[in-house]
Amino acid sequence: MIDKIKQFGFYALRWQLSTPVYACVLYLLNDKFGYVLETMLANFIGACIFFWVDKFIFSRKKKNSPV
Repeated sequence: MIDKIKQFGFYALRWQLSTPVYACVLYLLNDKFGYVLETMLANFIGACIFFWVDKFIFSRKKKNSPV
């Protein structure tokens, strides 16, 4: 149970860290392509970055795990 709480804590922190990434992309694009396309692009860039972070968070092995 404690492991799941820690895992959720890391995930929640990761979720909050994605906000500045999205904000920076939207700021840099500054309504050049329209809000919908810019939001889609920001989400894609975030996915490219945070896919690896999520993979790390959810694939960490327990200390006592034999595998």
